[in-house]
Amino acid sequence: MPGLFTKVTSDYDWCEANYAVTFYIAEFWNTLSSIFIVLAGVFFFRRTTKHQYGLRFHLASLGVIVIGVGSVAFHGTLQKWGQVLDEVPMLWSSLIFLWIGLCNAMDNATEARYSTTAALCLSALGGLSTLIYFRDGFTFFIITYIITVASIFGVTLYQLRAESPARSYAIWSIALYAGGFFCLWIPEQLLCGNRLVDTHDSGLLRLPIPFHAFFHLTSSAGPVCCLIYMTFEHLEARGKGPVLVRERPSEFCCLIDVGVVKCEKTV
Repeated sequence: MPGLFTKVTSDYDWCEANYAVTFYIAEFWNTLSSIFIVLAGVFFFRRTTKHQYGLRFHLASLGVIVIGVGSVAFHGTLQKWGQVLDEVPMLWSSLIFLWIGLCNAMDNATEARYSTTAALCLSALGGLSTLIYFRDGFTFFIITYIITVASIFGVTLYQLRAESPARSYAIWSIALYAGGFFCLWIPEQLLCGNRLVDTHDSGLLRLPIPFHAFFHLTSSAGPVCCLIYMTFEHLEARGKGPVLVRERPSEFCCLIDVGVVKCEKTV
């Protein structure tokens, strides 16, 4: 079916029929589900501002928002600029998450001494990775991203406290990321692949909602769970008396309960 952008210029065409729903959106369900990533970032950015979690969590939240906007652009247009806007922020956002995890694994004195050095090293890695990305494209991106996310998991498990009230959020974040990757992303690659190069007919194309749309949902919930855990540990280490409460946020139309970290102390 012809659409607004007649030629696909991205390196990847996902397993959803293009312009099947509307002339204006290339992959309708993949685009629609990407909005939940934006909402997840907005949710945590607003809570970070309200409860004063700190600059690092503002950066992490903004990273999630930009990823969501990029994902909308990528799946909505299948243009190269949309792909870049999706994938480059994924690399940088994962590095921000890794930096927060590394800082949480340090005691206060060690963090004060080495947090800036860690941030500079990860920024240099991000810059180098971005340069290589523009040369080698999608394959390098996905390998680098998987390694970074696996590192976040490793750091999280290393410093996971059995008595932490937020422990379940750390476990859920890993389960959502890993579950989405192994149960949704990989099967889609094996059974359908990149439709720019894999021309075989896949039964996944006949699904009413593609696997990748559900992958976006796990990619929305995973970062939120991860940030809830990281925020709690960050504030706990600083003696701010964090407590976990449940809210029904307007970002999700008040349909679901979401954990929120509040501070009992201001210093």
